[in-house]
Amino acid sequence: MALNTLFSNNSQNVTFSGANQLQKTAQLTSLATEISAAILRTIESDEEKFTSMVLASQTSHDSMDKLITECVDLSQVDVEFLKDVSEDDIDKMIRSQQSKRSRSKTKVMTLDTYRTMMIGAVSENLLRLVSDKPKSAVGGAHSGNIGYSEEQLQEYANDQEKLKKEIRNVQSKKSIMKSKASFTEEDERWQQLLSAEETLKSLRSSTTIITAVDERLDKIQAMLGEDKDISKLSNKDAKELLTKVQEMLCTNQVCQNESEEAVH
Repeated sequence: MALNTLFSNNSQNVTFSGANQLQKTAQLTSLATEISAAILRTIESDEEKFTSMVLASQTSHDSMDKLITECVDLSQVDVEFLKDVSEDDIDKMIRSQQSKRSRSKTKVMTLDTYRTMMIGAVSENLLRLVSDKPKSAVGGAHSGNIGYSEEQLQEYANDQEKLKKEIRNVQSKKSIMKSKASFTEEDERWQQLLSAEETLKSLRSSTTIITAVDERLDKIQAMLGEDKDISKLSNKDAKELLTKVQEMLCTNQVCQNESEEAVH
């Protein structure tokens, strides 16, 4: 069985450039790319052993980290070039890699997308090793980190109403945080909230969204009536009708989510 059979077939190009790349990021990415290539060769050499781990790692950061640890000892990697980077820049670089991983996880999981996600994971783990900043436990209440266990994510995926409430909860925390004078998008908690929201939204069922839209369309049709000729409405009546339709549509959870994303 070829490794690419575990992934979608559409091809994507992998790029690592960016106008705001931090110091040493290019060098780190090059090193992480080499390590990821070696890991993929290891996986391909024993696919029977790694298939379940690869599939799990496509949707779980923790599973990806475990897979990397299984294939390579990152503590033996030469990261001397990172030791002169300031703690503040290391933190920024870690958040950047976390964002790369989260974005990749929401895309169609082609082999190229998976490779990009792995490169981000290797980079993050190298940064944590060199700075002695191990990952905190997911969802740790005492650390204040925003995260979810695999069991929680599965529960949200199975209960769309509970998922909606949790997304609104995270969005509320974002709004509160953004309203503070000291707010900065580089804040670690802000990045955690963004990652949490992205993860939760990836669990939304398309069926739930379509049903909500269909219900609004049915109500609009009932409001218009089968025999109503819109072209004969007065300007006042037409404006009132448009206002009602707009108000109805904006109660749709989809619209609320889009508006929330625009604000944040």
